[in-house]
Amino acid sequence: MKKGKAPKEPAGKNTPSRRQKVLFFCACNAVRSQMAEGFVKALYGDRLEAFSAGLKPAVLSPTATRVMAEIGIDISSHAPKSIEAFVGTKFDCVAMVCGDPKGVCPFLPHSQLDFTCAGCSGCCALHPFFPKGNRLLHGQFQNLIDREGAEHIEAFRRVRDEIREWLAENFGIEGK
Repeated sequence: MKKGKAPKEPAGKNTPSRRQKVLFFCACNAVRSQMAEGFVKALYGDRLEAFSAGLKPAVLSPTATRVMAEIGIDISSHAPKSIEAFVGTKFDCVAMVCGDPKGVCPFLPHSQLDFTCAGCSGCCALHPFFPKGNRLLHGQFQNLIDREGAEHIEAFRRVRDEIREWLAENFGIEGK
């Protein structure tokens, strides 16, 4: 045996199982996907590795940060990321946490702008540049991107709690 190197463990023996990689996607990566990433890191980090991204990243929502802090989860260091940062990355699960984008579909070519999204049905995950996952989940949560401040705090708390419940349904018992 070479000096300074530990012997390799046989594959599958005494080695921790690999954490599954989960990507949370929503339009702006500023509220819903950030909350979901924060929950997974805090509650399921022993078995899941969380990431989040958006089509048009916006500034991290101070109200989302506040309502997550209320329950002891700090997302203040999270930075919104573009979905383009994950092109070619293979995930175990891609979870779309959009909900009510209703409008021009951002994934279709401009020649098809007459198509209007009637609500997120996950079709954007079919586009070739979208990161691939072995499992595709879809949760519909209210878009709060334009609703900052104390007057909207109850809506943020409701969405936070809905996301936590949805994660429990899809990922099981909290681990950490």
